Amino acid sequence: MATHPLDLQALEGVLNSDPEFVLQARYLTTRIRVVIGEIQSFRLVITNGQVEIDPVVTPFDQFDINVEGTAEQWQGLLSPVPPAFYQDFFPAMLHHGFRLEGDMATITAYYPAIHRMYDLFRQVSNEEVAA
Repeated sequence: MATHPLDLQALEGVLNSDPEFVLQARYLTTRIRVVIGEIQSFRLVITNGQVEIDPVVTPFDQFDINVEGTAEQWQGLLSPVPPAFYQDFFPAMLHHGFRLEGDMATITAYYPAIHRMYDLFRQVSNEEVAA
């Protein structure tokens, strides 16, 4: 499976309508930069759990959390059945060099929302492949 850009409109809709994400992120206000190798980068602007996606990231855009990996790392993360240590951002960071960095207090406090965000990235990615 080749890594491909995520459908950001679909991703924004899924994030804002997923009951688990909405519950876990209900007080979260942050900016998350997502870099999928050379394929795609975007920024999630989250205000009290509501997500808006900025599809164009420049060096001047501020972010609090950075989620970044190579195309190969994202391929493992977005697989329908992720291989060992690609089932979550933390194991991918510890074992495969993936980057999850920034405001560690926010990352720790809202990790259930961040983990659900990862699940929804994978869901959107695999719906695109099936379509």
